[in-house]
Amino acid sequence: MKQKMDSWKRRWLWLVQALELKGASTFISIDPPAQEQEIAEVESRLRIQLPEEFRSLLMDGSGKVLVYWSLPCETIKPFDVSGEIGWGTDQLCFSDFADEEMEAQRRYLTFHVAGNGDELLLDLSSPSGTSVVHWAHETAEFRLLAPTMTAFVDRVTELGCVGAEEWQYPYFCGEFGLDLESENSRRWKAWLHQYLTLTLEQAQEELSLLITYTEMNGVDKKVGAAFARYDGEEVLRAWLKRAKAEEDLNQIDALMCCAGDILKENAADLVRSLWSEAPAVNVSHSIRAYLSARCLPEGEGLKRVLEMLDASAKQNKLSGYEANSVLQPFGSRRVLEWMEDKVSFPYSGWDTLYVHSQPSVSDIVHWLSAKDVQRQIVISALSILPEDYVLFNSDVEAQQVRNLLEQALDTAVLKKEKQAIRKALEKLA
Repeated sequence: MKQKMDSWKRRWLWLVQALELKGASTFISIDPPAQEQEIAEVESRLRIQLPEEFRSLLMDGSGKVLVYWSLPCETIKPFDVSGEIGWGTDQLCFSDFADEEMEAQRRYLTFHVAGNGDELLLDLSSPSGTSVVHWAHETAEFRLLAPTMTAFVDRVTELGCVGAEEWQYPYFCGEFGLDLESENSRRWKAWLHQYLTLTLEQAQEELSLLITYTEMNGVDKKVGAAFARYDGEEVLRAWLKRAKAEEDLNQIDALMCCAGDILKENAADLVRSLWSEAPAVNVSHSIRAYLSARCLPEGEGLKRVLEMLDASAKQNKLSGYEANSVLQPFGSRRVLEWMEDKVSFPYSGWDTLYVHSQPSVSDIVHWLSAKDVQRQIVISALSILPEDYVLFNSDVEAQQVRNLLEQALDTAVLKKEKQAIRKALEKLA
């Protein structure tokens, strides 16, 4: 087991270091082997003798392990996964699974609790005594992952330590647990290897590779410069070809966002087609709005989105969340003019949109003096302004807004409203 542990440790450390270089959030902790006394205390507490294989893992490998990673949000990955593998003598217990009868069976020994509350278990009744099972705390479903603990760590390590929440494993599981030879597993391993090794210098020599690199790493100035080496129409066709090859709608949305960020106004005609009855590619309403803000002249893009919202409002009450999801990318004060007579309680979402619409002092003064719902929205918006948002150009402007807030505080009746006003005043202090 010591040789196994040394091999796993080398691979985990390389993985975590490589992921850190890509901007991933990572954590790794590997304790020394557990001592005999520690194991004896655990067995006494549990009133069982640990399976020999698991005992060896703890005493010859490590008494406690945690490896975790999460990729940057801009990474477009083929499966919705992150990484988490671990065990520890301090986590060993017999969970109740909200079922007293199952707890009494003392069949499943928990060795790791995932961040969302799911559990990794040893099935003590299995032929090996260490068959690894995942338990999903929301659905109370059990899923076989491997016939032994050693096989489980081997397989998960090969997959880049994916886990340990319920939606992570199904992509890679077959009848007998994690299947390293399945189509999805092969695809994921190839993707992860390329993600960790492909450089911009290599990618920029081939347009399709450059698109792959951008999917994996997002758009920045260096990526933009690499695309600038190619003909704009060629780049547009390549992005469209890539998007049309994808079946998952969320993936298509993400790809088209990247395309818009790269092409900008060069994708204007493509974006206009998205508003037609025969779009070049199907995207969600929010992504269509984002691309309109990114690639069309502001007047044209905003006009299209506002007309869409007005049509929607005729069918159903317009929510702040719906409006914010499509208007936030514009960051335009013109949105404030449109939304003034559209807002309503509850105002959640509207306050966020207000912040993103670049309000001026005159806008804030106007809304603080308007109807109750407008006043509540701007008060909430003031309390969530970004720290770097420059609102006031003079002390006179700042005092004018504070005076209006203090007047609102004097007339406020509800405790919740008073708290919101005080929070806004603290923000402007």
